[in-house]
Amino acid sequence: MSKEKDERPRPNLRLVVNNPDKQRPPRKDPETEYLPLEELLANCDEFRALFYQDLERGIARAYTVVERFLLEKGWPHGLDPLHGKLMVLPAGTVCPYHDQYGGENKDEVLLFVSRDLQGGLCLALEMVLPFFSEDDSVMEDAFLYAPVHQYGTLFLEENRQDSLLDFIYRLSIPLAPPTLTPRVLERFFTIASFELAETLRALGEYPEP
Repeated sequence: MSKEKDERPRPNLRLVVNNPDKQRPPRKDPETEYLPLEELLANCDEFRALFYQDLERGIARAYTVVERFLLEKGWPHGLDPLHGKLMVLPAGTVCPYHDQYGGENKDEVLLFVSRDLQGGLCLALEMVLPFFSEDDSVMEDAFLYAPVHQYGTLFLEENRQDSLLDFIYRLSIPLAPPTLTPRVLERFFTIASFELAETLRALGEYPEP
């Protein structure tokens, strides 16, 4: 017995930036005040002591290496001590291609160092992609349409603030080995830039349902 075709029109996948009423802050602790990117960038030095406070030695050392790398490249960044010790960068800094698909300066890329399941350290980069639909099936179809990457991962996760699905890109590498050096970080950001560009290009060309 065949199922009847659903003839109801479905909304297209849309850029968040073209729908200001749908814009929402990145996934952070909803119980803690949201800190916009501009504030984090402007107050990086003021937040540094609080950010590094109580960090275990290995994690603090990894963040210090990343910060030194960003400063040498001249990349602006912020330190968020209130939402899980996050390092925050403008998305356009990591992936200039992102601007070609309607990205805005307030779009963020998050960096964080944490323990993996085996107890080792892991450096991760994450970005909530600026696309949305209120129809979960559209988001699921777009997820299947998006490219499969060699290194990074794409996934859908429910946003606790509005119960809509977020499209998320994540790239992570274990640390020690490899030792976190400028060469490793250069490769890490090169991969992220390329894979984010491929994802944004594909989602920007996503066909209407």
